[in-house]
Amino acid sequence: MKHKSTLIKSTFIIMLVTLVSRLLGLVRELLIGKGFGAGVYTDAYNIAVPIPETIFALVGLAISTAFLPTLSKIKAKKGKEEMYAFANNVISILLVVSIIIFIISSFFAKEIVYSFKPSEATATIAIGLLKITLLNILFLSINACFTALLQVNEDFVIPSILGLFFNLPMILYLLLCRNYDILGLTIANVLGNFFRVAVQVPSLITHGYKYRFCINLKDERLKAIIILIIPVVIGAGANSLNMLVDKYMAFGLHQDGAVSELEYAQKLIVFINTIIVTSVNSIVYPLMANMQSNEDKAGFVDILKKSIVYLAILLIPITIGIIIYNKEIISLAYERGAFDAKVVEATSPALFGYGFGVFFTGMRDILNSTLFTMGKTKVTTINGIIGVIINIIFCVILSKYMGIMGIALASVIAMAVTAILLFRSIVKLEKSLSIKGIVKKIGLITINSLIMGLIIITLVVYLKNKLSSLTLLLLGVIVGSIVYFILCYLFRIEEVIEIKDFILKKINR
Repeated sequence: MKHKSTLIKSTFIIMLVTLVSRLLGLVRELLIGKGFGAGVYTDAYNIAVPIPETIFALVGLAISTAFLPTLSKIKAKKGKEEMYAFANNVISILLVVSIIIFIISSFFAKEIVYSFKPSEATATIAIGLLKITLLNILFLSINACFTALLQVNEDFVIPSILGLFFNLPMILYLLLCRNYDILGLTIANVLGNFFRVAVQVPSLITHGYKYRFCINLKDERLKAIIILIIPVVIGAGANSLNMLVDKYMAFGLHQDGAVSELEYAQKLIVFINTIIVTSVNSIVYPLMANMQSNEDKAGFVDILKKSIVYLAILLIPITIGIIIYNKEIISLAYERGAFDAKVVEATSPALFGYGFGVFFTGMRDILNSTLFTMGKTKVTTINGIIGVIINIIFCVILSKYMGIMGIALASVIAMAVTAILLFRSIVKLEKSLSIKGIVKKIGLITINSLIMGLIIITLVVYLKNKLSSLTLLLLGVIVGSIVYFILCYLFRIEEVIEIKDFILKKINR
C-alpha cells in the first residue's frame, strides 16, 4: 500500500529532522545566553519576538485545522487549479490583514510593550525591536498556507526542514559576526522566518502552483472555514486552561518552586510530543484529509489504525522508560548550577506523573486531527471541556494526598478520558472501524514494554553502584530497545515487521 510506505518513510525522516531542528534550537538558545546573558537586551528580545507569534496563533490554528481539509476537498472535487485559486484568495486576504495588523501594531508598539510592565531601559529597546519582528506576522501567515499546500500534495519533506532554515541565520550570525548585538539577532530572526517561506517556493512550483493576487470575500468556502474554526478555538482554549489549572493548583500547595517543577517536567513531555506525535500527525492529517475528500473509507480507516499503533509502538515503551529513569532524565536535562540534586529530587515526581500520559497525549492529538478531517470540530470541543472539568476535580483530590505528582496524574487522567471519548466518537461516526485489532496490538505492546521495564530495572539494581547514572541510562535505553523490538517481532506485531522490512529494504539499496 502506497500510503503505508509513505507513513513509515516520512515519519522517520520528519522525526530525525525535527530532532536536529530542536537541537539547533537548543544551540541557538545557548549561544544567545552565552552572548547576551540575562538582562535588558534579552528581556527586550523576549518581549518583541513572541508578540507576532501570539498575534498569529489564531490564524495558524485556523490554517492547520480548517484550511487544509478545505483545500483537500476542493482538490478532490474540482482539481488542483481550483484549489490553487482558492489558496491564492486566502493568501491574498491574509497578506492584506497582516499588513494592516503590522501598521496598527507599529503605531501602538509603545503601548504593547508597556503592557508587559518592563523597566524603562528594556522598554526603549523592545519598542524598536518589536517594529522589526512585526514583519514576522506576514511571513508566518504565508508559511502556514504554503505548508498546507505542500501537505495536501503529500510533500512532507520540505515542511519538516523549515525549522532548520529558521534557526540557521541566528546561529550563523552569532558564530560569524564578532560585533553582534541584539538588533542584528532580531533581524536574523526575521530572516529565519523569511527563509521558511522562500525554501518552500521551488517545491510549490514543481506542484504547479503560481501565486496571483486576488480577493473574493463572497466565496462561501471562507465562511465555512470561519464556522469550522470557532469550536477549534474553544477546544484549544480548553487545553491551555488545563495547563493553567495545573499551575494554579501548584500555587495552592504553598511549596516553593512547585510551579517551576511542573513547568520543567511539562517541557520534557512537550519535547517528546514534538519529535514523535507532531511528526506522525503532520503526515497523517493531510493523508486522512485527502482520503476523506476522495471518499476512500478503507484507506482512511487503515491510516487511522496504523497511526494509533505506530504511536503505541513508540510511546508506550517511552512511558516505561520515563517511569524508571525520571530522576536521571531530569538530571541529564537540567542539573547545572542552581538546579542541583535537591531540585532534581523535587522535580522528578512531576515527570513521573506526566510520563503516564505520553501515549494518551499522542492519541488525543491524532484523534482530534481525525475529527477535524471529518468536519466534527464540535465533538473535539465538547471532549476538551470535559477534560478540563475532570482535570480540575482530580487536581483538587490528588494534590491533597500526592502533592505535585497528584497534579500531574490528574492531567493524565483527564487526557486518558478525553482520548477514550474521542475514540468512542470516531467509532460511532465510522462504523467500519473495528477496535478489536487495535486493542489487541496495544495490549501486546504494553506487555512487551513491561517485560522490557523489568529487564531494565534488573540492570539498574545490579549495576547501580558500578556505573554512572548517564552510563546506566544509555545502557538501559540500548538493552531495553533491543529486547522490546525483539519481543514485538516475536509476537508478530504487523507494524513492527513493516518497519523492519522498510529499514532492511533501504539498507539493501
